[in-house]
Amino acid sequence: MKALILGGGLTGCVVANELNKKGIQTIILEKNSYLGGGCHTFFYGGHPYTEGPRPLSIKDGKAFEYINSVIALRKFPLILDSYNEQDQKFYGFPIHWDDIQIMPDKDKILRELEDKPKVNDATNLEDGWINAVGPTLYGKYIKTYTEKMWEVESNKVFEDFSWSVKGSPIQHGDRMCRLGSVSESQLHAYPIEETGYNRFFEYCARNSEVYLNTVINKVDLDKKEVYISGEVISGDIIISTIALDDLLEGCFGELRYMGRDFHTIVLPVEYAFNKEHHFIYYPNQEKFTRIVEYKNLTGHKADSTLLVMEVPSHSNRLYSYNIKSEQDKAAKYMENLPSGVYAMGRLGTYKYLDINQCIASACEFADRF
Repeated sequence: MKALILGGGLTGCVVANELNKKGIQTIILEKNSYLGGGCHTFFYGGHPYTEGPRPLSIKDGKAFEYINSVIALRKFPLILDSYNEQDQKFYGFPIHWDDIQIMPDKDKILRELEDKPKVNDATNLEDGWINAVGPTLYGKYIKTYTEKMWEVESNKVFEDFSWSVKGSPIQHGDRMCRLGSVSESQLHAYPIEETGYNRFFEYCARNSEVYLNTVINKVDLDKKEVYISGEVISGDIIISTIALDDLLEGCFGELRYMGRDFHTIVLPVEYAFNKEHHFIYYPNQEKFTRIVEYKNLTGHKADSTLLVMEVPSHSNRLYSYNIKSEQDKAAKYMENLPSGVYAMGRLGTYKYLDINQCIASACEFADRF
């Protein structure tokens, strides 16, 4: 059997590795000059970075062990901050009880928390957050950040808010970024090697035929044929990690995405952030959404430091919209995939999947064969 894998990002590489273990021939077609997609490590000023921070959250251990068996990972607590221009202060993120105690409008916030509904039956993101933490904290942390991140006039367009509230809306105790229940591991991990995850992707694709810098001109899903610069490549199955509307030529309409422009800044200081704090959210009127200090993720040693500023844009497709109309459209695409054609990964499923979910889905898929 031969599998054509469209896209050589994290999911494409892992599914190739798993299918190769089953004796299935794999061909990876990747538009970029490198594997790994958004998890690929680049260098600027001698500093390693990825386009968007890519720490691995250690939830079930599967992804950690999967990657760590190839490249060593180091564990650490993820600590995030948020800058509030109204107060001209840096607070922790997620919202922390100790920070509320030093806010100038503390009394108002405490009254709102006391008056919040016992049951959060909201039907949109804005009301969900207001019901959870009150309007003042929602305004300080969430409202403007989310609206500019997604370029929406109101956060009420998001019918679900569970994806936005990561863990408890207000934390107590330590400053670790908690992404799940207390019983789950709260540590995160990142490769020790300077090149980050790059060697992991090369390892996963070691037994595949890899086409880099490859533009797909056409895909015949029924015949399982891919047309690239005058050449036709055929297989028995197609595994697509490219955008669903690109794969099916937009037959149900264009899917809505947000992207990011990444601006690299080297500063002549060893550290710019508080030591071991990883990135800062900016929920004010700035054009950018967050800044990442990569040394605190990568462990890179240097007298200078690298910051990467993220600005919402439409120059790439990184984030799918968790809006019912868009999710319904994506579901229609999925339902109309021909037999022997499978869609996986963030773009392929139109879902914001993390590293754990991408690796788990790739392994589960390969187990069918």
